[in-house]
Amino acid sequence: MKPTLITLFLATSLACAADPTPPATQTCLPDHLIAAEAFDKPESFAKGKQPGTEGWRGGIGEWSIKDGAAYAVQEGPSEKRPNGHEAVCEHIVDLGDLVLTGEFKLGASPQVGFVCRDTNQPNQHLGRVVITPSAIWIQKMSGIAKETRREELTKIEVKLDPNSWHRITVEVCGDRFFAKIGDHTLEATHERFKDRKGRVGMVAKAEGAQFRNLALWSALPK
Repeated sequence: MKPTLITLFLATSLACAADPTPPATQTCLPDHLIAAEAFDKPESFAKGKQPGTEGWRGGIGEWSIKDGAAYAVQEGPSEKRPNGHEAVCEHIVDLGDLVLTGEFKLGASPQVGFVCRDTNQPNQHLGRVVITPSAIWIQKMSGIAKETRREELTKIEVKLDPNSWHRITVEVCGDRFFAKIGDHTLEATHERFKDRKGRVGMVAKAEGAQFRNLALWSALPK
């Protein structure tokens, strides 16, 4: 029996999700594919939350699949976290330089971010690119929980449609952190970015942000 067009389309889609094409980059070269996930089914999330669990783990907040993409709801206030906490989904890694690509939609969420933490135990915040409908910035970070410290390194004013999908590429190479969101680019440097990365992922405030087609590579400097 000859394969139908639908069968061929599904096979091609699965192949693309499993082995995405490395993006054009500015600061480093994608090397080894660490993870690629479409986030189009519940199985997209790792079942376990303990160290050693492979895959993308929705560690804080509620993560589900809605309209073929990961849907984020932040954690509400509790005795442990009186102010609640942004939703966090991360992949456990051990990387130096890296490239991360994906798509996001802000929806009703006021802010999303693509983040790195280091290899300390517990993993300390390292850096992130933060995106709102009106601004994008890169920040260097340290600490964890109440000890978290952040320093904004560069910021640009933008106009992003919260109801549209936007493509992002993040490169962390040596002391350089480069981000491309649609046609917007920004870059910052800091010694902190040289530290090895133990967790890479995305975060979202409030409810409504969505993510899909994430891919993560180790990288080599150009």
